[in-house]
Amino acid sequence: MKNIADYMWVIISAMIVFLMQPGFMALETGMTRAKNSINVAIKNMSDFILSVAAFWFIGFGLMFGHSFHGIVGISDFFANFEQEDWKAAFFLFQAVFAGTAATIDSGAVAERAKFSTYLLMSFITSAFIYPIFGHWAWGGYFYPDNAGWLEQMGFLDFAGSTVVHSIGAWVALAGVIIIGPRLGRFSPDGKAKKIRGHNLVFAYFGVFILFFAWFGFNGGSTLTATTEIADIVANTMISASFGGITGLFVSWKFSENQLPEPESIINGILGGLVGITAGCYYVDAVGSLIIGVVSGLIVYFGTILLEKLKLDDAVGAIPVHGFAGIWGTIATGLFIKEHFLIEFGITRSQQILVQMLGSLSAFIWAFGVSFILMKIINHFHPMRVSLSHEEIGLNIAEHGASTSIFELSNSVRNIIENRNFKTASKIEVEFGTEIGELTSYFNSMVDDLREKEEAAEEALKSLEHMAVTDGLTQILNRKNITEALEKEIYIASNYHSNLSILLFDIDFFKKVNDQFGHLAGDQVLVDISRNIQSSLRKSDYFGRYGGEEFLVVMPKTDLETAYIIANLIREKIEKMVWSFCDGYMITVSGGVVEGNGSDINKMIQQADNLLYTAKERGRNQIQK
Repeated sequence: MKNIADYMWVIISAMIVFLMQPGFMALETGMTRAKNSINVAIKNMSDFILSVAAFWFIGFGLMFGHSFHGIVGISDFFANFEQEDWKAAFFLFQAVFAGTAATIDSGAVAERAKFSTYLLMSFITSAFIYPIFGHWAWGGYFYPDNAGWLEQMGFLDFAGSTVVHSIGAWVALAGVIIIGPRLGRFSPDGKAKKIRGHNLVFAYFGVFILFFAWFGFNGGSTLTATTEIADIVANTMISASFGGITGLFVSWKFSENQLPEPESIINGILGGLVGITAGCYYVDAVGSLIIGVVSGLIVYFGTILLEKLKLDDAVGAIPVHGFAGIWGTIATGLFIKEHFLIEFGITRSQQILVQMLGSLSAFIWAFGVSFILMKIINHFHPMRVSLSHEEIGLNIAEHGASTSIFELSNSVRNIIENRNFKTASKIEVEFGTEIGELTSYFNSMVDDLREKEEAAEEALKSLEHMAVTDGLTQILNRKNITEALEKEIYIASNYHSNLSILLFDIDFFKKVNDQFGHLAGDQVLVDISRNIQSSLRKSDYFGRYGGEEFLVVMPKTDLETAYIIANLIREKIEKMVWSFCDGYMITVSGGVVEGNGSDINKMIQQADNLLYTAKERGRNQIQK
């Protein structure tokens, strides 16, 4: 029978352990890149609610149901709490443990695992892998005389260094091997390259939450409100602290820059917490200190070992939960208080061997089953996202979500790649935040550069226009009208089509300049150019050949048609009215030539000869 204090302690402890979920979320989010942060948050929430459902459906029964030869529970599926209040409290506490085991692999395979396959593995872990091993070690925790085979042998794991943490780590190891490393994690020559997390302050915040939650994790495992909780929580704090201290100084000494690495301090603390979890009830303060120090060393050098093996664990989950979990489990046998050995009727060496057997069994079971299942899943439904999805980040690829900092980064990248500010999209400003202020500056910069780029384009267009047009009349200049003629001669020659030209100039133009001034002469040139330009066909070219001389190129036009067009031009100019002198008449003379495969010089020379013939015969006429 449990008293009210036991109920309250277990329920409150379960609530504290629940904080491990936001702790793991903050830790993983901070230690990965911003483009995957939303995916991390969704995974940590989703795997918890999924693991609770799976544990209620089947996991609780497999773990704590009536035992089948100490191997698996065979009752209490779809757990019913009617008139069993203690069962409800016990389930609550164990469900948050299952959620912890299921979320450990999230950090290890972060930034490249598909959301769908990750959820499938979380379900399998919380429904089968974790509960079955849990039955082996903790099967007798709810029903008396219901111990699993490891528990019967004397295996000790008070709060789950192996049962919870190592099980989760070995599932993570299988995932890391099958899914492979992140892009850019290892260079072609195999050298490990760090991928820094985007917000280590947030990661540290997550560790503070986990540190606190571990007091409920270890202390609540008494399942009774007893004074022994104080020793358990004190041991937990000592081991975590010395694990963190070890991580700090060992990285200071051995890291490439010989500086205290923020990730090593984080994982040293977590390694100390995992290490003490098995023996927090059985060891004293000195044992807790040693467990913490060795856990810090194991995590640091275990991380280096994984890199040597080219295994990419994004947050160090395998060294923290797996390697430190093994050490903590074996260390329970090394540092267990003597009176417990007497109470259990076992020698220290026997206890150590049992602890080693339990750790080995956990690895064979969790890694073996998860590796086989993941291999099968990966064969039919690849567990890794595509290359393009990994590059853009799982926030967008897996959830269609984004963040301001990612949008800012993406916009800058597009500008650099495209070298174009006109296509840069403005980013929504988060007012009152540092990224919002940066985004506001970026938007202003883009607007300014876009204006300058548009002005530069206009200037370039103006220069291009000036290069091809006559400055006064704004029609084609001599260079470009002759280039157009050369092109049309080539086309006419190769495709056997007609081509005609009209070369004309203004009669007595010098008289206009002398009598009315050069401004009037310029006006005559401009008005004639506008008049003729509006009269020509779209296929025709019109340019100023020199002084008062003009050239019209008429593709696909025979001589007779060109002659008619030329006379229409002449008549139109003859009828023009001039503002500088009422009733004044200006005429033109010209020559029309049809091309017959001759080169440009011959064709223009022929037209020029006909133009002078027209002048000799009285002007204001076209010769052909």
